[in-house]
Amino acid sequence: MATARPGRGLPEGFRPSKVTFAILLKNGTDLTADTLFPFSQVTLVQTAKIREAWGVAVEVTGIQAATVTPNRAGIRHLAA
Repeated sequence: MATARPGRGLPEGFRPSKVTFAILLKNGTDLTADTLFPFSQVTLVQTAKIREAWGVAVEVTGIQAATVTPNRAGIRHLAA
């Protein structure tokens, strides 16, 4: 039985069967290749190729940014 590495919580040699990359989107924006910065496109494709070569399924999903409610308008919204 594999033992967990200190501070990591996963067994040594652990390899997931699937990873999901969640990308924060601006309000009203859909996730497409055109909505990602070119550097992000290249990085994501290269990372996915490596994972898939290891037999790990890759999923990419977009997360819509939350809107600032009027009562929180004075708080800087970092997800926008």
